Amino acid sequence: MKATSEEIIAAYKETGSVWKAGKKLGMAGQTVHERLRSLGYKLSGEQWSDEELEELQNLVNHLTIAQISNRLGRPYNGVALKISRLGLGNRFGNTQKRKVKRDGNYTKNLVLGYIRDIETQGIRVTKYAHGKGLHVENLVNAIQRFDYQWWINYAKANAVKDETECPYCKTMFWPQSHKQIFCNRKCANDSRTDESYFGGRRRETVGLLERQCQLCGGKDIKGLSSHHVLGKENDSDNAHLVALCPGCHQIVTIVAGRRFVATPEAWEVLIQLVLMRKNGHNKDMLGVFTSVEVDVITTQNKEFFDWD
Repeated sequence: MKATSEEIIAAYKETGSVWKAGKKLGMAGQTVHERLRSLGYKLSGEQWSDEELEELQNLVNHLTIAQISNRLGRPYNGVALKISRLGLGNRFGNTQKRKVKRDGNYTKNLVLGYIRDIETQGIRVTKYAHGKGLHVENLVNAIQRFDYQWWINYAKANAVKDETECPYCKTMFWPQSHKQIFCNRKCANDSRTDESYFGGRRRETVGLLERQCQLCGGKDIKGLSSHHVLGKENDSDNAHLVALCPGCHQIVTIVAGRRFVATPEAWEVLIQLVLMRKNGHNKDMLGVFTSVEVDVITTQNKEFFDWD
């Protein structure tokens, strides 16, 4: 017997992985797993406990998936899927402000003047916009930005149907025509794109509506992309989506296409090169030492992890 029960438990506590514990002790990961199970020791990869779920809820709005994964000792993909399926974080909240087109026709003073004209003339916003040569959608966005309460009162007074929930962003709105289904044109366009490429699940992307990149951890990022963790071609159900900023998305896409990613040694060299390049200005730095271990979960050991 290569290791005592106490040594196996200690190695597993230290590494948080049966595979890393096995490497540390010179044993197979499966052997470590079987020994821990025979001792009745609870593995972090088993079914989520109430305590773990409570901790996940506390962490999800403050840490990235990678940080949560390290904290809980669970695989990245399992944590991402659990967050998505539980709808943790404000998955359906519309927290972003309306964008106002930046040109001379939509300054605050002009928009407030448009509102006074609409009230004085007693006409609909659509007709007023056409008469002034303004884009209806841009005018509505500007009104919502500078006098939201006026828009709510106007929309309610001119609604052709009862207050309705937008099927895409889940906000309530007053339809201004019998054909209006979404709260605005952007939601309608986003919904079509979402349905065609993401199977209607893009808004379930972890970190998207919170505007936080799940790689660099940057917050309030504009232009976040929904990234298929397993690749679009390998995720027909669009169940594994995380938000990445443009730079991080580009890095992941480029690196994933390189052959060297299959070897830990290449990762070690890459990290060294990156850190040397980043800290080259430090004249006291002699070099960088890195140590990388890659554990790939396959169909033969997937039962050790609770994906659901």
